[in-house]
Amino acid sequence: MKKWWTLWFLSIPIFLISFVFSFFTDSKIVYWSQQDCKPEFIFTPQSVKYCSDIYAIDVLLISLRDNPISYICLTSGLYLIGFIFYQKVLNNRQWFRGK
Repeated sequence: MKKWWTLWFLSIPIFLISFVFSFFTDSKIVYWSQQDCKPEFIFTPQSVKYCSDIYAIDVLLISLRDNPISYICLTSGLYLIGFIFYQKVLNNRQWFRGK
């Protein structure tokens, strides 16, 4: 069990580094000009006045398309959340059996 916790603690910096690299660098779209950013929109309406009004889901999808490292961020983030959820369920199951 100790090796799983070690893997969990190692995945925290992997998640943080890949998150900063992929999503913060792709959020630079808000500084683009109108003719450059509007073709990139997926869910954001074309009628927005500024590129900074882009929806967060569009930033995520553009990041997934442009940076393959964002898949590492999503995978490690899901692992972080899933492992904690699994530990909670396992702990609750053992607690109910002991009662």
